[in-house]
Amino acid sequence: MIENKEIKKQKLKGRIIDTAALEENAVPRSRRRKDMSFFKERRRVIIILLVFLGVFVVAYTLINRFKTYDKFKLKWIHELSEGSLVGYESLGNGFLKYSRDGALYLKPNGKDVWIESYEMSNPKIDKNGKYLIIFDVGGYKIESYTKDGRVFAIETELPILKAVVSRTGIVTTLVEDSRSTYILFFDKEGNKLEISIKSKLSGDGFPTDIAISPDGTALLATFQYLKGSSMMGRVVFYDFSEIGQNMPNRVVGGFDEEFVSSMVARVRFFDKINSVAIASDGLYFFSSKNVASPKLIKTIKAENDIEALDFEGNKLCVVYKNSSEKFNHTLYVYSKEGKVILKKEFLGELSKIDMKNGYIYMTKNDKAIIMNMSGVIKYSGSLDVNIYGIVKSGFLSNFTVLGDKDFRGITFK
Repeated sequence: MIENKEIKKQKLKGRIIDTAALEENAVPRSRRRKDMSFFKERRRVIIILLVFLGVFVVAYTLINRFKTYDKFKLKWIHELSEGSLVGYESLGNGFLKYSRDGALYLKPNGKDVWIESYEMSNPKIDKNGKYLIIFDVGGYKIESYTKDGRVFAIETELPILKAVVSRTGIVTTLVEDSRSTYILFFDKEGNKLEISIKSKLSGDGFPTDIAISPDGTALLATFQYLKGSSMMGRVVFYDFSEIGQNMPNRVVGGFDEEFVSSMVARVRFFDKINSVAIASDGLYFFSSKNVASPKLIKTIKAENDIEALDFEGNKLCVVYKNSSEKFNHTLYVYSKEGKVILKKEFLGELSKIDMKNGYIYMTKNDKAIIMNMSGVIKYSGSLDVNIYGIVKSGFLSNFTVLGDKDFRGITFK
């Protein structure tokens, strides 16, 4: 009997719940539940924020793309130092103001950073990547710059017709005497290279433009020459790598038949492979995928007279005259292979075009037409200042107008 009582006591003890142990185990479980609840709540908040952010981005994109404006508000104005002005060009994070007597680098708000002096009668510019050159057409001077200041200044022995710069800083210049033209090369420090191309005016014709590839190893030149009583065009490809060194005069390709009775005014490299020639009768897109044998890959005949054109990266913008009753201009943006990215008919005045960072600026005196790459005309009208340039600044409808005497920040409304 005693043993049975002891057994029953042991069974009862086993059935007793240890509340202290339960409480010890309950605390971590409670914390885990709270932690789980916290993480779920935080995830829910993050999802909601991401949804709101997505809605904001979509709304901002749609507003930025399709909203148009008919007036503007002047936000700020910064008067520039006195001096003559030929034009502005974006360089680094600021602008280079160039004139007949020097170059001035400005911050986006118009404040001076540095100034360099020179004397030129007819200064023109060419820019590629971080390098910008100023050259004197009909004169002898070439100046090379980056955002940090002057890189070099050189003088040629013969009058300059044109100069271009590669993305690596190599400068190519076209000079002339009474019988011939010469293409000369300078490295990024301004040292003359032992490479030159001579063309006789009586045989090869008169060069109208030159272009250099981004890496400086290829050159594209256009010539006009007489055949009988007709003026003919010619496009010539030169190569200065190992491939072209065994070619006569380093010529790897030439095109004549395509430019019968045509004036070839401009040439340009989009990249190392793709290039274009702009002629009076149309656009000619080339590929140098095979460096030793460039090919014409697409021809686009001009639908009317070309009024203005500009390049940005791998895109070409061309404005043709439009003879319809409703519009007086037709704008096209082409890819480097000649594909149409944008076509837009519009009405307005223009003498200059500038394609930059997703916008196309067409200006004449104080008038401006601002179009985005969707073909939406964001603004058309006067900006109350003689316009030398316009750039996007900040968000939505903020722009900076580069004038002859000041920079001004405006917001379209």
